[in-house]
Amino acid sequence: MWRRLAMSGIPLLLVVLLPIVLRRGEVTDDPGARRLVIVSPHNEAIRFEFEQAFQKHCRETLGTEVDIDWRTPGGTTEIVHYIRSSYVAAFRRAWEAAGERWTAEVEAAFLNRKLHRENASETAWKAREAFLAGNTGIGLDVFFGGGQYDLGVMAATGALVPCGLRDRRPELFRGEPPILSPGLTGETWYDPGDAYYGACLSAFGICYNLDSMAELGYDVRAPEGVLTSWRDLADPRLYGQVGAADPSKSGSITKCFEMILQQRMAEVVASRLPGGEDAAPAEDVAAAVSEGWTEALLLVRMIAGNARYFTFSASKVPLDVAKGDVAAGMCIDFYGRSQAEWEQAHVGRETLVYITPTAGSSLSVDPVGILRGAPHRELAETFVDFVLSRPGQQLWNYRAGTEGGPLRYALRRLPVRRDLYTAQDRERMSDGTAEPFALARQFRYRGDWTGRHFALIRELVRVMAIDCHEELRAAWKAVIDAGGPEAVPEAVEHLRTLPFPYARCGDMTAAIANPLARVRLNREWAATFRGEYRLAELAARQRIATR
Repeated sequence: MWRRLAMSGIPLLLVVLLPIVLRRGEVTDDPGARRLVIVSPHNEAIRFEFEQAFQKHCRETLGTEVDIDWRTPGGTTEIVHYIRSSYVAAFRRAWEAAGERWTAEVEAAFLNRKLHRENASETAWKAREAFLAGNTGIGLDVFFGGGQYDLGVMAATGALVPCGLRDRRPELFRGEPPILSPGLTGETWYDPGDAYYGACLSAFGICYNLDSMAELGYDVRAPEGVLTSWRDLADPRLYGQVGAADPSKSGSITKCFEMILQQRMAEVVASRLPGGEDAAPAEDVAAAVSEGWTEALLLVRMIAGNARYFTFSASKVPLDVAKGDVAAGMCIDFYGRSQAEWEQAHVGRETLVYITPTAGSSLSVDPVGILRGAPHRELAETFVDFVLSRPGQQLWNYRAGTEGGPLRYALRRLPVRRDLYTAQDRERMSDGTAEPFALARQFRYRGDWTGRHFALIRELVRVMAIDCHEELRAAWKAVIDAGGPEAVPEAVEHLRTLPFPYARCGDMTAAIANPLARVRLNREWAATFRGEYRLAELAARQRIATR
């Protein structure tokens, strides 16, 4: 009996003991090391390379060891929710400790970036002032990564605080153009109030599998490329062959959808106002922009109709394209470039292609900033300085193993500093021919069109394309079977229908800030979309039946 018990317990014992036996001694924390807590959506490769380089920097410049405590609760959206809920709990403790009564009004007020003395009650403004004047912390030092929109909102709420970079490194902001640009063609690359700074550049585009595209009948030898614009992803030949990510899980993916909207809106406005916006009456401009919004969201639905899935992970799409599980997909530039490089090296020929559509993407940034109440403020400032320094910026695109580059992983991101694109730098870069500033000038980002409705885009795309995906796919398949959009315009009209006009986007953006209102509106929008998709399918099937 005892022998049987001992034998049955051996597997469990191995599971428990093997990690201890095989554990490397060097990964144990140094009890004398200084600690830095960073919350980040960045992947493991980025975290590893910046941790190693920053630790080396601190040993050489400060004479101290540093342990980085990485917190990775999810994508940017999940991180923002996590930070907000943490501040609610922390500020409530501080508020009640001061003898004040916690109420729903206080909770809604203290992080409200739109609250001002003239539009607030005495209690609400007292809470808001107390938060901004205090140093309530949540045990986190630095927010590293994520999109500019989300960090911009956090800066406006006061969750991110001035980090002092401009005072410590004034040379970065001198010259014409300066080493750190405030932005380009409508995009914001750092906070005028010093709360965050773009650390690297991101564009958005399309990746596709050459073998899969050939099987679908595309000419993969075409000199101009196979897929060159966002509209190409709506090609009926790609039905069930497009991979896409969920914008509600990632600020970067929401930005990608915003690029599709921006380009299509610009095309419509240009066609409706051939003399340009400045020469047209205001009402004509408003009508053209409104029409552009409607047509752009139709394009999103056509692309979504081709989508096989919407994944939570933005990095999954190029992986699936490389494997041939889908033929093409939307992706962030560095995921597409990295996967294309890996496939080339391991397959021995070009099988995966990444392109940024011409005039189809702005250049946005992944910022870094310091959180209010950072427990290790001095070290947090040192980290921000390092990320924006030349050694820190070299990590983004230098090839692994080159002098000044990452140790193991080619990160394939583009540095934000203009002085990192010299001939000497390019010799060591993975993307030595990249011209990000020239790319940015091809695209004019109109924040007044979509930027102020970023949260609404995230919500609307999720409802119309993901929550109602089954009905949308059925409708789009019926349209394809009927001969395509031109053959059944009556069906396309149903696909074009929206639950509210562009003129009401401001109202909707404000409304979804309230969780209860957001749930109600989501339900109403879903009912509208599902109904219109069913009508579109019916119209297309009727056309097929009458042939």
